[in-house]
Amino acid sequence: MAKLYMVPSVISEGQVDSIPEASLRIIQSLKFYVAERARTARRFIKLCNPPFSIQEIELVEMDKRDLQVGQSQVLAWLKAGHDVGVISESGMPGVADPGKEFAALAHRNNFEVIPLPGPSSILLALSGSGLNGQNFTFHGYLPIKDGELKSKLAGLQKAAQKGQTQIFIETPFRNQRMLDHICKFLDSNLSLCIAIDISGEQQSIQTKKIKDWKGSKPNFNKIPTVFLLGK
Repeated sequence: MAKLYMVPSVISEGQVDSIPEASLRIIQSLKFYVAERARTARRFIKLCNPPFSIQEIELVEMDKRDLQVGQSQVLAWLKAGHDVGVISESGMPGVADPGKEFAALAHRNNFEVIPLPGPSSILLALSGSGLNGQNFTFHGYLPIKDGELKSKLAGLQKAAQKGQTQIFIETPFRNQRMLDHICKFLDSNLSLCIAIDISGEQQSIQTKKIKDWKGSKPNFNKIPTVFLLGK
């Protein structure tokens, strides 16, 4: 029976050496994919050096506004006996990513779902942070509006003060704004890890008290970053 593979993509563009050899072998065998963005996915697949032309690959693109898009095609491929790969824009599909809808689709139709080993910025950041890795919550993106963001951060602070690591991300061009809010509104004795460009050439993972970040804010505008808050 056909299988649905959750295919890890590179976090930092071009760093294909972060993909384990066992995962590469599966990627090199697949000709059917659903991806968050077709252009990025094809570029990544080409870097994986498949033994056939990239033009032979059939690919359907996800639509975040309508997650039903592409599901009938993926199900048709599976029913026809074709293994299918799900590719996120970055890192592990299904984690902070619409690819989860295709894993759920496969489960509903009794097809095996196989996650391939690969990089996850969330777990890599947590591993390198020195914060509590046994009790943590990932919140994805926080609210954009100032009032809602302030309220959400206050809730994260309460959980962090009890020892639970709080993990979240931001659209890269709003990184500086996020750090400014953290420094202005949260307990200065809490620890904040800022994990920048994980697996990339500018990678930096640093954990300091918020009061120490106030005088040494990094220049990380437009660079993918994971924030972790803890005791």
